[in-house]
Amino acid sequence: MTCPRCSQPLSPDDSVVVAADGRVCHLDCRTPRALSGDERFALIYYCFDHAVASCATCGRAYREIELVTDYVSGRTHLCPDCRGDLTESIRAHLYACAMLPEEVRRRARVVRETAQRLVKQSHQLADRADVLMREVEVTVAKLRETWRRSESRDPDALRLLVRLKLADRRLPHENIPPTISGEPGDGSICGACDEVVPASELMMMVTTSAPRSSTADDARPIPMHADCFELWNLERHHFKSGR
Repeated sequence: MTCPRCSQPLSPDDSVVVAADGRVCHLDCRTPRALSGDERFALIYYCFDHAVASCATCGRAYREIELVTDYVSGRTHLCPDCRGDLTESIRAHLYACAMLPEEVRRRARVVRETAQRLVKQSHQLADRADVLMREVEVTVAKLRETWRRSESRDPDALRLLVRLKLADRRLPHENIPPTISGEPGDGSICGACDEVVPASELMMMVTTSAPRSSTADDARPIPMHADCFELWNLERHHFKSGR
């Protein structure tokens, strides 16, 4: 699972928030494991004069005010000598410091555990989505093989194949121009049945008035047999009305 803002992987140790669209993302993409708002408040309010961070490399302990910020990279709470990230050392101090009221420690811990649970659930949802996509791939492959082996070219098998492709957006269902051009087949693969469109047959070129995604491949016209085109055109209207 990746952060929708920076496209970097989300880790259970990262500080995260839920965006307006419901997706989990980093609190600060430049410093994924940055202290949360509650942790920063507790650090400044209760532990300002404490040695809150210990550097294992340098063998020294530091107060928060002695730590360094790299304003170029955005990294904070760095060791002033070796520039190591001491965020986790600060976090360990906060959760153990006797000066913090138990309610403050509890609240900071709940926020941290909630963030970790959100990341874990996001990973599980992403894994489930991958499984579903693989199942769709297998189903489409079986339908395609059934269609190819059938002497009568069972229209029900092709219809289901088209519906699956509409559902996973391999075939478009909206932003279709009112006029679709046709031309002799040129050996292209039909976007509906995955069979070659020979020169002896009419080939319809399906385009969209708006790209289906940001990729160049998705903006290319989709060739179809004339009969596959008619079936797709019928099913896409049913698909739209059923959404």
